[in-house]
Amino acid sequence: MQIGFSTAEQSLQGKRIAITGAGRGLGRALAIVAADHGAKTVLLGRDPGALEDVADTIRERGGAQSMVVPCDLGSLESITSACDVVLQKNPRVDALINNGAPWLEGRLDQISDMQIASTVAAAVTGSIIVTKRLLPGLCQSDCADIITVVSTSGVPGWDLGGGSVPFYAAKHGQSGFSDKLRNELKGSGIRVSAVYPPDFDDADPTGSDWNRVPGDDAKISAREVVSTLMFILAAPRTCSFPVVILEGVPPTTD
Repeated sequence: MQIGFSTAEQSLQGKRIAITGAGRGLGRALAIVAADHGAKTVLLGRDPGALEDVADTIRERGGAQSMVVPCDLGSLESITSACDVVLQKNPRVDALINNGAPWLEGRLDQISDMQIASTVAAAVTGSIIVTKRLLPGLCQSDCADIITVVSTSGVPGWDLGGGSVPFYAAKHGQSGFSDKLRNELKGSGIRVSAVYPPDFDDADPTGSDWNRVPGDDAKISAREVVSTLMFILAAPRTCSFPVVILEGVPPTTD
């Protein structure tokens, strides 16, 4: 999937975008690409070193400065402190991407109670509280977006592949959160979207695999997910995208 990045560049120029889980994987890729197109990125994540590495990469690619804010989505105190820092630096936030969520696999009877609690807390409670805490900043923007990266694991009746029961439960919680929030914020000017990617390859904008063409298995990469998120952010304000479900398309045959 390709989008017109010239349009994205015009739309993202100067936008302040906060991204959870920005130190690795999809969050890292989105931060780098958004910064490439003029966004001012706020990098939220548990690992300060990983966040600094993303900020360094962004600076080396174009000189843009990123704000690094350590934030553990499993800790109420950490979330509160991080969001306060974000808004003290600048009271306006133009977009929040709820991307951070822990992966957990294994059968229910093989997973500890602590793993269950921390997985659901970080993905669901963490996303909700980050959104609540940054909502005053989003209300200061005239082009605000809240996008939650869920997963096809959060679609009722979808193919139940990898992942554990707590992981699926957390993703369904994120889905319900986005649905209700969209209804609650209707008429506020804040667009609320939920994006449901399938399992995808963790391609990185700095690597050779970023421009890989999907193979016969039709498995997409982080590039396609980032392109979708960029498309939503760059779309005219007269359009909204409540639910976007991604699915790899097998190559056509002659």
